[in-house]
Amino acid sequence: MGLFDAQHEEIRGSLSKWQEQGKVTRFVTDGPSSWPSTINKNLVMGADTAVELGDPSHASLSFLIWNDTEETTGRGQVTIVGPDLPETTDKKVSFGKIVVVNGHGFDEDNSYDRYQLLDQARYAIPLDGYMMRSASQYQREWSRVSKDALQKGFSFQVLGQALIDELLKNDFVSSVEVIFITSSKEDVLELKAVSEEVATRIGAMNKMADLMHVEDCGVCEYSDVCSDVEELQDMRNASRKKERYA
Repeated sequence: MGLFDAQHEEIRGSLSKWQEQGKVTRFVTDGPSSWPSTINKNLVMGADTAVELGDPSHASLSFLIWNDTEETTGRGQVTIVGPDLPETTDKKVSFGKIVVVNGHGFDEDNSYDRYQLLDQARYAIPLDGYMMRSASQYQREWSRVSKDALQKGFSFQVLGQALIDELLKNDFVSSVEVIFITSSKEDVLELKAVSEEVATRIGAMNKMADLMHVEDCGVCEYSDVCSDVEELQDMRNASRKKERYA
């Protein structure tokens, strides 16, 4: 069983339901993005903000998962659940962002390093008129879009395509889907449990990579999830093997 197989199925189940409810719009990206970038970190002040996504008073979730597969239907896709930015009527909205990467080589030796490269990509898209105010370890993300950018046509398609461009710079990535959720607080929170499960798996993987030696599983807070996920078992066994021959 892959690291995120169960979570991937849960996400697809929710998307199918939202599709039936008429909430889903999809765009196939034809990149690269033509939206102008800024040399320095972009700053969007409160008075200049058109839309604030996932601020602390609203629901927010953000996480990345991957599939170890070469199968791809194209370069990338942006999926929007709810109104796109130009159609958003509220200044502050609940916000979900899920990134699904299709690639290869996510094995016991490379998963940690490849995750670090993918995770860093979200900070590498300095788009004019867009500011990521905070992205925390608690699977939340808070960002702003300026009034000027919105008037010039900034949208989730623009944001998603820029992120896909950045992720595809890694030669082990074959395609990417970016899913944005703005339909309601309830829809964002529907995937909160999935987000927490992803965080647990990432936490277990990070702990294995950071420890100088693999401790007794009986005293590790991740022992349950490692026992259930084959990919984590492989990583643990590989770590123990390296330790023996170090």
